[in-house]
Amino acid sequence: MRATTKILVSAILPAMLLIAMLPSKAIPQSRANFWFLNNTGKTLNNLYVSPHSGNTWGGDVLGRAALPDGMGTLIIFPPQWRGVCHEDFKLVFSDGTAEQYTQGIDVCQLHALQFDANTVSGF
Repeated sequence: MRATTKILVSAILPAMLLIAMLPSKAIPQSRANFWFLNNTGKTLNNLYVSPHSGNTWGGDVLGRAALPDGMGTLIIFPPQWRGVCHEDFKLVFSDGTAEQYTQGIDVCQLHALQFDANTVSGF
């Protein structure tokens, strides 16, 4: 009986743990997820993200929150956006002004987007 228990613990348990750590195909992850950094000098009240191929803005990804200057947030895309990499952005600030970036930024090739006053850079 002890030999059987040793086999279970030494062989089967590590194999089960390895299988559990493998990526799940049931919930695909988007490579488009990224950090959004607000270095515009203004508080951001609304942030809209749209596929570059789209012609309308989606919902405000900040929800009811505001993003002060110098702060960042993680943007996580839903599974149905898998494979959508080129995104456009609309930023609406607390002073009522807005900026649009409609050049189709490839968010799949970076980890973060930094929005400064009138410019955006990815890294």
